Amino acid sequence: MAHDNDAIYELHDQLMKKTVQMREALEQTGSETAEDPTGQVSVRLDDPSIEITIGTFWRASIRPEELSGVILETVNTVLLARLQAWGASFSDDAPEVAAPPAPSPAIAANEINELVESADGDVFHRNVNRFIETFSTQLNSTLSQLSERAAQVHGGEDSGGNAQVDLDSRGTIVGLRLDETWLRTADGRDVTEAIRSALSKAQTSVAAATPALPFEGTPLSQYAEGMADPVEMIRMLTRGG
Repeated sequence: MAHDNDAIYELHDQLMKKTVQMREALEQTGSETAEDPTGQVSVRLDDPSIEITIGTFWRASIRPEELSGVILETVNTVLLARLQAWGASFSDDAPEVAAPPAPSPAIAANEINELVESADGDVFHRNVNRFIETFSTQLNSTLSQLSERAAQVHGGEDSGGNAQVDLDSRGTIVGLRLDETWLRTADGRDVTEAIRSALSKAQTSVAAATPALPFEGTPLSQYAEGMADPVEMIRMLTRGG
């Protein structure tokens, strides 16, 4: 048993070290910038923000109907550059880092035991049965709702209706539509401001739709906090009412 515990703690130590390495690698990557071949479309990624800038003479190099495609291609280029930079930072020969101290599992176990021992037996069993019934009957609908949430697209539009930006649930740009008639006379500054305005509104929509806890807003929302903390789960199951 002692050998098994040593193996568990060693695995925990390795995982925590890799987690710290990953965090440091992400912090070291900094910002990434990419331009289209004409130099008139620039995209800067500085997590968690993305900034798109259109040059003054963009119409001399890019046709209005092609601009949105060029922007999306440049966005993909900077995202790929970020992944490559992160991969280079987080490698097998990355500097060794100390893992944070592992919390003692005895602390949580003791707290759980105290909660169970001090609980009213009838209340505890009633709550457990209610949880099992609710979980089993609502799990499929909850998973379906979570899948729909992950696949949801969040749109934003500037005040003039000239630019529309779509983001996925992670905040990545997945769509961009620009009014081609407006583009025939719009200068780079106007296009830049319209895109940034639409992007800001789409980001606001993503933030508003992202719950603090993964099960929040689903049929299992009453157990959302407990899903993330086993002690809190026992606390809920031993609570009267």
